[in-house]
Amino acid sequence: MSSPVPPVEPVYSVNIPVGHKSCTVTVLRNNELRLYVANCLRKKGTLDESSEILLVSSNIELYWEEHSYVEARYDCVKHTLQIRVNQRTVFNKTIL
Repeated sequence: MSSPVPPVEPVYSVNIPVGHKSCTVTVLRNNELRLYVANCLRKKGTLDESSEILLVSSNIELYWEEHSYVEARYDCVKHTLQIRVNQRTVFNKTIL
């Protein structure tokens, strides 16, 4: 029997509406970036030795065969978070 994993408190979290769905992007203390769609983890990115930038992206299905493409980019050195929906920046902020 495995023990439950305690939830990790995010350093920063932002909600972005995409069509009729909600998207949440969170930055965790261990330099992990997560993208949730409708409260379900869709993608996560972790830091590796070759880059200081975390990237996650996902195609989101909407009504009537519509799709939106969501990208989140976190610079672990400058502490900047940028979120784009269909190549348009909808969020860009320095977070500490």
